[in-house]
Amino acid sequence: MILLLLVGIGIIGSAAGQIKSSNDPMLMFGPQNEHRQKLLRQQAEFGDTNQTMLVLSVDSAEDLPRLLEAERALTLELQNPDGTIALDGLSSFSSISTTLPLMGYPLEFTPIEDVAILLDERAGLRTFFLNDARNAVVIALKQNLPDMSDEVLALAYVHEQALKTRMEALFPDVQISVAGNVAIAEALRGALAFDQTYLLPLTLVLNFIIMLIAFGSLRLTLCALGLAVAAMVLTLGIAGWSGVTFGTGSETSFAIITTLTVATLIHIVHSLGQRQRALPFQTTPVAMRATFRKLVVPVILAHTTTAVGFLSLNFADAPAFQLMGNLVAAGLAFSMVIVLFAAPLIFARLCNGCKVRDSAVRSASRVLTKLWSRHPLRMGYSVALMTFIAVGGLAYTRFDDQFLKFFAPDHPLRQNVAQIENAMGWSQSSDLVLRYAPDTLVTPARFAQLAALVAELEALPGVIEVKSPLPIVRACLDNRTPPYTGSLADVPPKMLTFCVKSNYRVTETEGNATFAANFSALRISIMSERQSSSFMRNLSRRVEETAQAAGFAPRDAEVSGMNVMSSFLSKVNTESMLIGSALAMAIVSIMIGLFLRSFALALLSILPNFLPAMAALGIWVWLNTEVGMAASIIAALTFGIVVDDTIHILYALSRGRKKQTNKGVQRVLQKVFPGVLTTTAALGFGFALLMASGFEVNRQLGFLTSATIWIAFFFDLFVLPGAYIWLIGRKRLRGPKPDD
Repeated sequence: MILLLLVGIGIIGSAAGQIKSSNDPMLMFGPQNEHRQKLLRQQAEFGDTNQTMLVLSVDSAEDLPRLLEAERALTLELQNPDGTIALDGLSSFSSISTTLPLMGYPLEFTPIEDVAILLDERAGLRTFFLNDARNAVVIALKQNLPDMSDEVLALAYVHEQALKTRMEALFPDVQISVAGNVAIAEALRGALAFDQTYLLPLTLVLNFIIMLIAFGSLRLTLCALGLAVAAMVLTLGIAGWSGVTFGTGSETSFAIITTLTVATLIHIVHSLGQRQRALPFQTTPVAMRATFRKLVVPVILAHTTTAVGFLSLNFADAPAFQLMGNLVAAGLAFSMVIVLFAAPLIFARLCNGCKVRDSAVRSASRVLTKLWSRHPLRMGYSVALMTFIAVGGLAYTRFDDQFLKFFAPDHPLRQNVAQIENAMGWSQSSDLVLRYAPDTLVTPARFAQLAALVAELEALPGVIEVKSPLPIVRACLDNRTPPYTGSLADVPPKMLTFCVKSNYRVTETEGNATFAANFSALRISIMSERQSSSFMRNLSRRVEETAQAAGFAPRDAEVSGMNVMSSFLSKVNTESMLIGSALAMAIVSIMIGLFLRSFALALLSILPNFLPAMAALGIWVWLNTEVGMAASIIAALTFGIVVDDTIHILYALSRGRKKQTNKGVQRVLQKVFPGVLTTTAALGFGFALLMASGFEVNRQLGFLTSATIWIAFFFDLFVLPGAYIWLIGRKRLRGPKPDD
């Protein structure tokens, strides 16, 4: 059996190094996500809008010639296929210098001094490339990368930084800021460096220390840790063989598998210690087999219910969460097989003669259980009251999913965005796509309607600027001979058609176009300062309502963009996970009732596994107010974890039907609580390691999960026993003190 296990680990685990991962932000959004669909419809009409933005800025408008010189040098560098810096897959880029030839001004015959004059005369150049202070310009470029894997994105980022470094060396007085999907992906990779490098080793070290202290046996500790590593390696292998690309934070899945396997083995080893003390004449193999037979039901139930909790993540709207849930569920299947079939043989073979020396943990358990038995009502009410006070914090919850808040304030990405905001006056944008019936867009009536709509949008709170084709059209009309001085509603149709279709923006189809190729849609950009997710959600709603009030149908006026998508991330996932979490709780409760043959125990299992997660989230809200993606999955994720200890406690209590008094329950708890205390330490401190992550979502997840586990521990200790006696016991809880 051991040989078969080693062969299986070798075959399956051989693909561990072939895991595909990507920090592409799009993996956070499901294919059917409403806001992703809006973005995809926009890209189908206007081209791929996922671009890299470079902003060049100088101190004042007096330095505009130097700024334009740097902008032209950068453009020529990008256009030169034999240049020293080549961006892989560069398919298009838009700048002042690429636009001038389209307007009839070849660069070789257009000196920088003339460009400064053209910026005054040509509204198209000013509107899309120059800021109001005339000290910053924008360059947008797009790279067609072969895929969005970490390796490809990291290389693209290296090339972008090399380009920036070269330009800074040539123009040290010009500040260059870079933002976009490649920069975000690199920021995610850097933020997750701790998780990728240290999380799993630290998890193994922490579990080793906790088990060594709890068991007092090096061989038992190493065997348990080895079995946990085997489950983790098998999970790594499955991830590699699957060929699936795992999203941001997938590294945590393998640490979770390791810790959950350790938690199960902790209960087994402590139970073995009880049998060794009760029947000292039994040999280790006999005691081991008896221990596994005794715990086979709670082990199967604990693994299955935990897997159900993680599988419920499939209700999340983020593929990254779905893959994480499926991966952990697969790992739990391997873990259960290893614990039930391989662990008894390995412990019997390698730990023959080992003694479990867990007196310190047993002493701590006696102190805690005596504390409950002396004041059952008082302790139960106190913990329940504090839990409900913590849950009350949920009333003040605010979701904020800005990607920038995933990183530390001094992170280069946040610094670049801050520089862009200082230079341009805005740092985030959303696109409003307006759709029209054929041959109705380029008409005086529609442009008069657009002018009125833009004026209303500019008046919305938080809007800095609305980029539309109106300045270009008006400049065209003003520069006619003689200038047109009437209103847009009365402009001659042919004149309007000329001013629109002769403009360079019409011909661009790589994400920069203002009009769709067949003039069936128009895209305008709404620029704002960096705001909260709730602001972006409210702004997108108000923009769409304003457009609908102007006469557009809901399908013909849609706000889209990465900023909009991310602002709905937690809200959408929280709403979708309500169903998943409720279903998981129902399934887990039914399974507990069936395995323990008690409908009452099924009902009793819900509160101690659901309330701690809500209390932990409430505590976070009391402390921070804002929560992000971690909050949307915390109930489902922790429900599957904390239910393990509840199962072991209820299983032990259900086996002692005649011990349903305070003293009897205390004796049962003293036997099972060494395992509960040790697993709580392993799980609680293990997940707390995530709080050292450079990724804010993982930091939140670490705090929320660790807090949930410790709250669940006190709930299991001080609330669950009293509730059990009240619901199941033959004697009502009156709070008598047991004999010590």
